[in-house]
Amino acid sequence: MPEDVDAQFAALVGAARGGRVAFSGFLEPADADALIARAHAAGVSVEAWGGYPGARRRVVSGFPEEVPSARPNLTGWYLAGAEGGSELHAALLQAGLEPGSLGDQVPHQDGVTLVTFSPVDARLKGVTHVAGRPVTGSEVPVELLAGAAERSVSAVVPSLRVDVLGARAFGVSRSYFAKGVAAGRVTVNGAAAGKSASAEEGDQVYAEGLGRFHVRSVEGQTRRGNLKVTLAVEKSQ
Repeated sequence: MPEDVDAQFAALVGAARGGRVAFSGFLEPADADALIARAHAAGVSVEAWGGYPGARRRVVSGFPEEVPSARPNLTGWYLAGAEGGSELHAALLQAGLEPGSLGDQVPHQDGVTLVTFSPVDARLKGVTHVAGRPVTGSEVPVELLAGAAERSVSAVVPSLRVDVLGARAFGVSRSYFAKGVAAGRVTVNGAAAGKSASAEEGDQVYAEGLGRFHVRSVEGQTRRGNLKVTLAVEKSQ
């Protein structure tokens, strides 16, 4: 894990064990999943949230076991006239914003909504031009952003191989998902999935372009030796 994620792990674990709630900055999928897996291994309660189901960049929360849930307070900052992508990202960094304060860019017909922390950073409010084009910012509730809800998928599978589970999670063929694995577009707990990789109960799986799922439960074998599993699935937009 990168050094800054190591520091965020130490902060989350320290806060949770001290009876407090703490939050990371926005993290890329591999970093967020690795942080979640590492916290679980340390016996610390964590969850991740990016403002809407299926978000790519998410904030990881660490909290004591007596707290049932702890999501960060996120909001949307709509930039009318802006186009998403590298030019917007460069303008935000030039304005002094830290990458950890920047969530997903959600494109619309006439602008882009950036997911960020609430209250909105004054430096973000000061962004009035992107690549020389004027833009106008306004706050919007993050609940209005598009995104499919998390859904639960129950299945009977021959094994816990990632390509088997991924096919069931996203409703694609096993061969199609296996191609994504071979191309390095699938991670398990933040690490690239190998050809025969498997996912155990609690593991986080991210598939670029499809979304993510975690193995909620493995409920034992059927008479034929198959496994009953329940997956929590978030599809990408």
